[in-house]
Amino acid sequence: MSNQELNFDDGIFVFETVMRVRNTEIDMGQHLALQSLTALLTEAMQRFLYSKGIKEINADHQGLIINKLQLSIFSCVRAREELLFEVGVEPLCDNGGNIVFKAMRMHNGEIVAKARQHFVNYDFRLNKITTLDSTIKKALYPHLFEL
Repeated sequence: MSNQELNFDDGIFVFETVMRVRNTEIDMGQHLALQSLTALLTEAMQRFLYSKGIKEINADHQGLIINKLQLSIFSCVRAREELLFEVGVEPLCDNGGNIVFKAMRMHNGEIVAKARQHFVNYDFRLNKITTLDSTIKKALYPHLFEL
């Protein structure tokens, strides 16, 4: 995934959430730290999954885990800036797929970062990757979203 361009069709984004950068998320240069940006992406993903009714771990002891991250940063962010995170899902495969992100400044719409997180369905009881169940596929299938 490291050499792929992060170009997404705007129609793929189906969820939005706003988060403010906290003072504890900036580095010595007064900019958003890489690990903090990754944490904000995780929070945006969790908000998206919650909105679709997907629990972190379901009754069958299965859940989605991230096994790859591709991130491109285009602009520095300072403390107290509000960021709009747009979230979407690329077409799914049998055991996972990609969740894509676009982070923008609220006040001017400038793109701050783009990311792609590859996820798989993991069975914590069996300790292995399994196929996505029909409930998760139905909740995440991109063509079923209506704006």
